[in-house]
Amino acid sequence: MKLFYRNKFWLALFIIFFSSVKVNSQNSFSFLEELKLVENKFDVKFSYVISNIENIQLQEKISDISSINEIISYINSKTFLIATKIDKRFISIAPKLENIKICGYLFDKDAMPINNASIIISGKFYGTISNDSGEFTLENLKISDNIEFRYLGYKSILKNVNELISPISDCIKLTMIEEEIELSEVFIKNYITNSLSKLKDGTIQLNTKNFNILSGQVEPDLLQTSQILPGVESPNESISNINVRNGVSDQNVIFWDNIKMYNPTHFFGLISAINPNLTKKITIIKNGTSAKYNDGVSSTILLETDNALQKKISGGIGANFISYDGFITVPVNDKLELKTSFRNSNNNWFNTPTYESYFNKTFQNSAVGTSTSNSEFSFYDVNVSLLYNLNTSNHLKVNYIKINNDLNYYEAVGSNLADKIKQHSDAIGLTYNSKINSKTKVEVSGYYSEYSLLSNNYQNNQQQLVIQENEVLENSVKATLNYAFNDYLNLETGYQLNETGVLSRTNVNNPLYNRVQRSVMLNHSAFTETNFTNDQWFVRAGVRFNYFDKINQTTIEPRINVSYTFNKNLNFNAQFETKSQYTSQVIDYLDDFLGVETRRWVMADEHIPLIKSQQFSVGSTFKKNTFLVDLSLFHKNITGVLISGQGFQNQIQNKRMDGEQKSTGLEVLLNQRNKKAEFWLSYTLSTSDLLFKQIDENYFPGNNDIRHSSSIGFNFHFNERLNTSISGIVKSGKPITSINIEQETVQNGNFTVVNYTDLNTERLKAYSRVDFSINYLLLKNQTFQSNIKFGILNVLNEEQILDSYYIVDQNDSSKATKIAIKSLEFTPNLSLRLTF
Repeated sequence: MKLFYRNKFWLALFIIFFSSVKVNSQNSFSFLEELKLVENKFDVKFSYVISNIENIQLQEKISDISSINEIISYINSKTFLIATKIDKRFISIAPKLENIKICGYLFDKDAMPINNASIIISGKFYGTISNDSGEFTLENLKISDNIEFRYLGYKSILKNVNELISPISDCIKLTMIEEEIELSEVFIKNYITNSLSKLKDGTIQLNTKNFNILSGQVEPDLLQTSQILPGVESPNESISNINVRNGVSDQNVIFWDNIKMYNPTHFFGLISAINPNLTKKITIIKNGTSAKYNDGVSSTILLETDNALQKKISGGIGANFISYDGFITVPVNDKLELKTSFRNSNNNWFNTPTYESYFNKTFQNSAVGTSTSNSEFSFYDVNVSLLYNLNTSNHLKVNYIKINNDLNYYEAVGSNLADKIKQHSDAIGLTYNSKINSKTKVEVSGYYSEYSLLSNNYQNNQQQLVIQENEVLENSVKATLNYAFNDYLNLETGYQLNETGVLSRTNVNNPLYNRVQRSVMLNHSAFTETNFTNDQWFVRAGVRFNYFDKINQTTIEPRINVSYTFNKNLNFNAQFETKSQYTSQVIDYLDDFLGVETRRWVMADEHIPLIKSQQFSVGSTFKKNTFLVDLSLFHKNITGVLISGQGFQNQIQNKRMDGEQKSTGLEVLLNQRNKKAEFWLSYTLSTSDLLFKQIDENYFPGNNDIRHSSSIGFNFHFNERLNTSISGIVKSGKPITSINIEQETVQNGNFTVVNYTDLNTERLKAYSRVDFSINYLLLKNQTFQSNIKFGILNVLNEEQILDSYYIVDQNDSSKATKIAIKSLEFTPNLSLRLTF
């Protein structure tokens, strides 16, 4: 399937890459490299212990100094070293002191002291924190020690002991720079755990660098982590079916570095395919979305890699009971950096208990079944990111991602004919940022994204081959202008063009049958918004204009986000937004992909309506010392909801109708933390009702109507090496439709069908699960760090029923057979990771 604009906008974007540039000058110099230059220049030889000097950085080039005596004088006065002439040619360099003491002050850009910042000696398990004045002191240091300064929301600083010398006083002054979080500043820096923050605009951010431990997980799965937040659920334990405030999963839009992802998962939805080792942060927006983002009538999830260049090569390798992976960051020079990662399933070598559990969960009640002996399943993903700083004002980033899942299933022992499912995603994107002047910034971005799902299924004793395919191709280009009137007020405006193509195809060889549905949509969007922020207020008001050419519809989407901070403890916020999306997923149980993947993407047309939403929410956050209470109320209306997208497996599952959904809820979070432990309790009370007027004039509970949901968790940090986490989930059972026990089946024309009662009038039993993890730091020095993690999902091995439905009994057509979808069983996992 070809898209008209596929090549044209990429040509324009890559022209930017070849613009003439001016390179930043280097502002620090390796002492070791400078000594080598001095040796060549003056024909001298330095004698030293390399570990004493290899990490020292100088603020000027001593190789430019005109005499060797002046160089010796500089070393003696500007470093913790002493240089002594042995004879005319040889010079010794040694530390002045074995036990060095340093002190200093930490400030932000406004010269305000930063307290409680972590000051750590790299490779060792001790350090200190800054006091209320930002002051710190460290003793018993060696000249070779590196000191790292960390504070959440600020860029870390790494300095060698020698660099912490003040030329004008005993104690040095350091300025920490805030990380780029636009105007929506951090309000809460430790939200549930130290890796989570809540911004003034109500969004939640996960910083992967600070991620330590979370119950059940041995790797920082970014999408799994989102489920600890109130209002975020997965009714079937799959991250591909995450519901935010009762919206179905296709109403969440996921962007990886401005690239829209149509399926960022492995194992058909059980684990995230976005490598966390290169992803810096994840942002979850439930409401009050910026006008520059399209789609996602229920939520927007942003995954971002780091934009800052590193000075040294870093990377790591790791393995667990599901996969093995590796990643590396290579600074090519002072303006160009390459990052890449890979991950591959390890079941080609052996089947672990974790793999067996995931396999059973994924393929239960499908044509594949739960036996791994006659099936071959594998997955892999590759990420590549290229950063290029043209100069201090112009930056370019190019990203590529590939995600692949393959399944071969042999119905007959010894048969060469295999049923197959291939699910893959490919995407490439480019983002160019330019700072025109102190007030004006421009960003131009574009991407090409492709998702495909293909299955070959042999039926009727392998005499019939059914081929099914679902494909989505998307091009996008967006230009944004940001103008700052002053430090408090700015204006952001821009234009976006999306071209999306969706293909659905079914082909049968005997008898010959071929059905192809192909749709292409051009979406033109213009957006503008203003942002005002100061110590008390955050106000963002904007509007997005959309035109959809295929259906000739226009939408106007106002969005407002207001936050008022009464003091450092109390905050109030309110959000309102209207959104729309033109792609959605439908579920067809009669025309599925081996029963493994039942969802396929479709596009709005004359039969499928545009999905539109309106949402209003208010909330308040109270934090005092280490205690936190967060409260939110929301109401959401969604129109254009398809019956076939809701996952019904009853009397209406094959109907082609649209209706509306209304959801109302309360979200509460309590959090208490100290230096050793973190405790949280979350609770969500919500209702979600559907209305399809062609069926009934009354609302009825939707499949995602989980009335009560609560989670409780506890993290404990024994010391720098050992951490544990345990958590539990309890929530209401989902609504189900039961059958008429007096007459289980009825005749419908020539077919016998299940005789269901009223829609969703009963519920499954409540769901509960306990998870546990432990993390041990095996090794940490200046070069390497090694961790081992052990986790268990469903510690108590409780068998939970996630969903149920009925089919006509094959042996007695007057009876119905109940089919139950079961939860993940007791699932242990172990990971070992080495980073450098």
